[in-house]
This record gives sequence, C-alpha cells and structure tokens, in this order.
Amino acid sequence: MKVRFQWGMPALSGKAGDIVFCLHKRSGKIYARKRKKPSLSENHHKMGAVARNLFALKPTEAFKNDCRTYADKLGKLSKSRGTENWSNCYIRLMYSLAKARPELDLASLSRAQIYEEDLPCISIKRAVEAGLLVPVRDYERLVALI
Repeated sequence: MKVRFQWGMPALSGKAGDIVFCLHKRSGKIYARKRKKPSLSENHHKMGAVARNLFALKPTEAFKNDCRTYADKLGKLSKSRGTENWSNCYIRLMYSLAKARPELDLASLSRAQIYEEDLPCISIKRAVEAGLLVPVRDYERLVALI
C-alpha cells in the first residue's frame, strides 16, 4: 500500500500496530505492509547452532583485528561491501571453508581440529592463499592465528 502524509510530514519508518512503514531507498517512497511473524524452520536452528559454535571458538584479538583490516580493505576494493565488519569476514571465511571441504561440520568444529588438520582458516593470509577469501592489497601481513 502506498502511503501519503498530510502537511509535509517527514519520512516515517517503523511499526504501528500491525502495519510496518518502510522507505524504498531507490525511489524515496514510503510504503506500508502488514506485519508478519516469520515461522521458524529447521534451517534456522541449524544456522543458529553453527553460529554459536563458530563464536564459541573465541578467535583471538589479533585475528579479529586482521579480520577488521581485511574487511576494511575489501570495502575499499568494492563499494558494495563497505559495511563489512570482523564477524562478517569471519563467518564468510568459515562458510567458504565448509564449501571447499564438505566433510567438515561447522556445528562441531573445534579449535583443536583447526590446528590438528592445519586448516586454511587458521589465518587470513592462509585463507586468501587457499582461495577462501578474495585477495586484497597487503593480505600477506594478516598472519595472526585464530
């Protein structure tokens, strides 16, 4: 439903009862839609278990800083990826690893397994060299271990 305001009311977004107001960024128009509560599926629970396990690995601060540096350089490389942060970089790395090695289960991956099998997610440099992440300038300096 297209929304109209009287007396030059500024842009509105958010919820009002069962109606959600949204701003369409390209056209600048505001529209309203009925609020829907999403239904949870098995995939939601699986992704939640994977995310809990990945963040339970507790990456080191040095690794997080390398992820931040990589995300910043990736944002400069591509304008569409300017909102990257360290956790997005980390999740992207781990899902790329799972895609490259389907036998790995991200929901049960452990820090010991990463070091024992010498997985390429051990550092950003190794991940880029293994093709898990897009190469950026000076990625060779991002050698902090997970």
